Amino acid sequence: MSERREVGPRSREIVAREQKHIAPGSQSFSLYAGLAMARGQGCTLIDEDGNEYIDFIAGIGVGSVGHCHPHYVEALKRQAEQLTFGSFTTETRAHFLDLLASITPAGLTRIQLFSGGAEAVEAALRLARAKTGKNEIVGFWGGFHGKTGGVLGLLGSDFKHHLGPFLPGQHSTPYADCYRCPLRLKYPDCGIACADYVHDVIRNQTAGEIAAIIVEPIQGNGGIVIPPDGFLAGLRELSDANGITLIFDEIQSGFGRSGRMWASEHAAVVPDVMTVGKGIGGGLALSAVVGRASHMSHWAPGTHTSTFLGNAVNLAAGRAAIGVMCRDRLWERSADLGGRVLERMRSGLDDHPAVGEIRGKGLFVGIELVRDGATKEPDRELAAAVRARAFDDGVVVAAAGRYEQVIKISPPLTIDEGQANEAVDVVIDAIRRSR
Repeated sequence: MSERREVGPRSREIVAREQKHIAPGSQSFSLYAGLAMARGQGCTLIDEDGNEYIDFIAGIGVGSVGHCHPHYVEALKRQAEQLTFGSFTTETRAHFLDLLASITPAGLTRIQLFSGGAEAVEAALRLARAKTGKNEIVGFWGGFHGKTGGVLGLLGSDFKHHLGPFLPGQHSTPYADCYRCPLRLKYPDCGIACADYVHDVIRNQTAGEIAAIIVEPIQGNGGIVIPPDGFLAGLRELSDANGITLIFDEIQSGFGRSGRMWASEHAAVVPDVMTVGKGIGGGLALSAVVGRASHMSHWAPGTHTSTFLGNAVNLAAGRAAIGVMCRDRLWERSADLGGRVLERMRSGLDDHPAVGEIRGKGLFVGIELVRDGATKEPDRELAAAVRARAFDDGVVVAAAGRYEQVIKISPPLTIDEGQANEAVDVVIDAIRRSR
């Protein structure tokens, strides 16, 4: 993987043809790359000119079982030959629901299906409003729950600037980011003050009509931010004391990504409602809201539906993804291999002045890049340069964080250890050569 990649003529031709018609909305990384991908296998992407790349982000977290896993492909073929659309009950849907319910946290047994993450989050918020009879929602700085109109106001970064107006009653409070503590405190002496601060926000900045608190147990787009022990438990206690629905958004952090089936298991806290997506579809569009019967049984049929709710092909994909996950115990593999990836990153960059912190759980790793280690000033430009250099050297990584200063690593959970080590070496080299 040491040869520098060049955008070839076939990719240039296809991208130019696409650009004649495609409207704004493509992912910025795709536009920067300027590549047309032809195929993928496992954790390798191959473009139209034959260049190979290690997919170290799993297609933004969706490729839990890698590209074109044979069991996954066979399941799609079988379903495509039987039934591809329709809103009726099918054995495929019933089997998928059985499988998903078998791996969700205890008590979260009711499920509603959707296509994308933001759609699931919007449904979860509507459920909470209907359940409580209240309308306000509390989210967190650095949080990401999609970019649709109903959730954009909860986006915890400046990306949402000039995209309003937002729905009323959406509030944001500091997340438990110990590296960049917004309260200027130090863990553990802080006593998890950020959890207590949520109470202050509710008391002083809202109308006191809180339907839900929505939080990522580990922030993904926020920069792989892992809260300390006690934070999620504090939110659980606050929600219980005030009749608030506690929603965990596990669309990125869940389904084996963090080394547990669900990231909330690290804190031993169970929400009232949980949103899941990305990896559960193995690459196809599939998401769900799962929750306690008490929080999921008050809607009349048809209150919140979708044309593609429960699409048979997508559910066959989800059934296959869960099957591979459970058969190969990929959450355990994520914990084991992710620990070694984290250690290799730390040992390779422990003396680098631009690396403020390297953190992660399982195969969910973030490298915080800074201009100065003392001030922790974020270095967005360096992160962009590292991402570009790694890409040119054949490894696809992403940028994350509220300032886009974090190199985000989230490969397929099936990645070969040798391939993971090769990608780690490229990322380390890219950071060292970019500053």
